[in-house]
Amino acid sequence: MFDQGDILEIALRGGAAGISFLLALVLVSDEARTRVKLLGALFSFSIGVYVLVSGAALAPLFGPFMVVGVIFAIAATVFFWWFAAALFDDNFRWRWWRVAPLIVLLGLFGLRAMIANSLVSSTLLYIHLGLNAVLFADVFRIAIVNAGDDLVDPRRRFRFVIAIIIALFGIGVAAADLISSLYAIPQLLFIFHAASVFTMNMVFGVWILTSREALFAEAKPLEGAAAPDAASLISAADRPAFERLEALMADGVYRQERLTVAVLAEKVGVPEHQLRKLINGGLGFRNFSAFLNQRRIDDAKRLLGDPANARRQVLQIALDLGYGSIAPFNRAFKNATGKTPTEFRKDMLDAD
Repeated sequence: MFDQGDILEIALRGGAAGISFLLALVLVSDEARTRVKLLGALFSFSIGVYVLVSGAALAPLFGPFMVVGVIFAIAATVFFWWFAAALFDDNFRWRWWRVAPLIVLLGLFGLRAMIANSLVSSTLLYIHLGLNAVLFADVFRIAIVNAGDDLVDPRRRFRFVIAIIIALFGIGVAAADLISSLYAIPQLLFIFHAASVFTMNMVFGVWILTSREALFAEAKPLEGAAAPDAASLISAADRPAFERLEALMADGVYRQERLTVAVLAEKVGVPEHQLRKLINGGLGFRNFSAFLNQRRIDDAKRLLGDPANARRQVLQIALDLGYGSIAPFNRAFKNATGKTPTEFRKDMLDAD
């Protein structure tokens, strides 16, 4: 029989799981499906499963389906990592190493289930929790590193919330899992855990649903570049700032190394938030680097394709265009053209 504490825990976990499943359904059934929405739905669904299987009162009710639930719960950390990377990095690409943590975590779970030795099992658990902590720490890094570059206001605010609250909460859960493997957990802590997840699901569910179009839209490969009539979309109030911005860009301000939104806003003579809104809402760019790279890559293609620059080092071209080193230039150029600068130069000069 369930006592009052069990009933309260079940109610909180059921409510939290219901919110997660509903959010996952909304995201996956949205007509404008994007990769970010689908990964968000996958993460939300896994959190709903995690909430249910991690409860002391509910776990026995799963019976033979408990293993499936635990697998989804284990994968939730990786799904969160995928979701955050796709949400905050407009150049997100699938790579083999993105799947590797999922394979490792599930492998560790399988080994722990087969190995009876308590010392080996505990060691595997510590490795599992350590990898979880690394993934949560990387989410923190992803969210914070390029926050200043983000021009989408709801997403920029969401970066700090995810970094500070969710990542820290995840590390707290990992610590709780470690403690529970060593000591008996009082029922009050299970109730507190359920209440915390329920509250977070409520807050983030409302936030995500009210801002999901701005949060989950995906950048186009040539974002803003193919919009010659962009000036016609600028409001009358923003037109003077737009004209000053265009004049500065024509003068080559985009070639300035370490150019930030704040520095450019000062040159344009407007508050930073107004310039962010102008570049994002008026010109269609989701991050400041994409805005600068449009001009920089156009210049790079012209310089690399010019026979007069055939002996000029690619590094020198990158530095002249405002890049601090060759790596970000190579990455930006390949994202825009599908080729490295060296490959592009060779193709252009061979064609001549």
